[in-house]
Amino acid sequence: MRKTTAALSALALSTIVLTGCSAAAPTFEGAACERDSSVALQKSVNVSGDFGAPRVEIELPVHTGKPAYADIVTGDGRAITDSRQEAILARVLVNGTTGQTLDAQLKLWSPESAGAELAGADEALKCATEGSRIVASIPAADLPEGAAQQIGLDADDSLVAVYDVRYTALAKADGSAVFNDAPGLPSVVRAPDGRPGVIIPDIAAPKKATTETLLKGEHEKVGDGTALIRSTSVGWTSRSVGQTTWDGSVTSTDGLPAEVAEAVSKSRVGSQLMVVVPTQSGDDATVHVVDVLGVIPQELLSQ
Repeated sequence: MRKTTAALSALALSTIVLTGCSAAAPTFEGAACERDSSVALQKSVNVSGDFGAPRVEIELPVHTGKPAYADIVTGDGRAITDSRQEAILARVLVNGTTGQTLDAQLKLWSPESAGAELAGADEALKCATEGSRIVASIPAADLPEGAAQQIGLDADDSLVAVYDVRYTALAKADGSAVFNDAPGLPSVVRAPDGRPGVIIPDIAAPKKATTETLLKGEHEKVGDGTALIRSTSVGWTSRSVGQTTWDGSVTSTDGLPAEVAEAVSKSRVGSQLMVVVPTQSGDDATVHVVDVLGVIPQELLSQ
């Protein structure tokens, strides 16, 4: 197989799910998913309101000595299984003593980025599933310096955060490997976290744009939707990375060539695509490798 070494081929084969076998239980970075939901916290906080617009009432003042969380609703959607895997979350912050609403946002967070903002939020989101509603408490002492005083929390108070998991993107493309045998095109290898490496052959760049599906996804179609992707672009002649989004948040196809956007629109979530786009002069090209990780639900685009 031109696109992989023997070792990578063996790795790919080891991930194939045989027809008729039950799906494996989700894991978080290799460890079994176990949600340590706090019964005491759940009794202290009443969360109502439509999904995506939580209303929070404090039944009993929340005073926790360490970060804690409780699952109010457990969804049956895609699980968060990686610290950098992003999800669209509706988050409401309230004073754990008075119940005063302090902030409300709808944005992309991963366990890593959420934990960087609020201590313990990463634990609250590990293994959480799309459709879930989670309440978390963060002691004032664990907030960034000066934050507790700024939002009116005393030293023994806690901040309460409610997360509604509206949509969960994939951590990396998870489609099935596709055999490609077109000559003269780059090969792509993948690190365990999905980050691609591009091996460009020692020949002249192609004169025409070419698209190959490296991994064929089996999730929702992209179509006219707004895709969530990670991409890496490598110059054919320079063999250097011109841009990559693997070090930051997922993005849309904005800013990428039209050939890339078109290829993404024709794919399914879970796919990995390679799009080679020649320069206008035809003497060079750029290789774009794209992981298609999600499609923003239409109802969230206007919020």
